[in-house]
Amino acid sequence: MQKLILLLAAVILIGLPTVASADTITFQAPATGANQGSGGANQFNLDHHDAYTWRIGGVNLSGKSITSATLTFRNISNWDTNQNMLFIHLLDTAKNAGVASFQDAPANQVPVIDINDDFAGTRYLNNPLVNAGTANTFLTQQSFTTTGHDFVYTFTADQLKVLSAYFLNGSDIAFGFDPDCHFWNDGIAFCFTTTPNTVPEPTTMVLLGTGLAGLYYRRKRQQQKARAIG
Repeated sequence: MQKLILLLAAVILIGLPTVASADTITFQAPATGANQGSGGANQFNLDHHDAYTWRIGGVNLSGKSITSATLTFRNISNWDTNQNMLFIHLLDTAKNAGVASFQDAPANQVPVIDINDDFAGTRYLNNPLVNAGTANTFLTQQSFTTTGHDFVYTFTADQLKVLSAYFLNGSDIAFGFDPDCHFWNDGIAFCFTTTPNTVPEPTTMVLLGTGLAGLYYRRKRQQQKARAIG
């Protein structure tokens, strides 16, 4: 009887959900301006005359949850000391796969003195890089000095929920970048971590637990009966 109890206990332990390992997925943006100016080999053009989208697809989140995400700009700096701002948005999708851009400031405007976000307000409604009604979440805006450094943006808990929803809506997302001044860099990387959703099996666990309890009480009654006879 004791062996049976131990066996059932072992079965219950085996049936408990295991802690699944996390997966980290990283996407590197295509290099669109390698080694130009003070940029590196992986440089993503962030020209002050343009706005950009970077679409990322083919992500299957079925049965998984996103637990963290970061967007990293490696060795980013402004090309001069003028006022500047980089606007960053998370989009449900974009019109074009990969990287796309459109000119949002006159080519002869140096420096760009008009600092406006092409992924916000009425400018977003007229943005040729997205279709009407595309969901849009503002992530952050940041200015930079002429000294290069790595800028890492970490998604908030609410933004992780939005990120998951966007991926589940079509297996893709996009980033919208509007650089209002010119930013040198050595590449942009998007990284996120997922963990599998664990689904317990309550029916099986209840049955196993009931069987174990039944064996325990049966053995207890037998011991009491034996003591009464003795």
